[in-house]
Amino acid sequence: MKITFGEMREMSIRGVLIYCCCGHHIALSADRWPDEVRLSDVEPRLICTACGRRCPDVRPDFDLGKPSAAGMGYRNTR
Repeated sequence: MKITFGEMREMSIRGVLIYCCCGHHIALSADRWPDEVRLSDVEPRLICTACGRRCPDVRPDFDLGKPSAAGMGYRNTR
């Protein structure tokens, strides 16, 4: 993705989703990266903690800070 962290923050997006080709994923705060860095610039430096491979896909987390289904009272019924 050719967007910078600064451009992402200008759109009030403060987090990223990182997906691995093994199916593992994680949501992180984007505060650790400077404004001028592109999301695609950090991909080669990331290693999956589940499989140890370098095949991440970094995307803006448009839902960071919004309540999840569990936070909205979702309940598992049998």
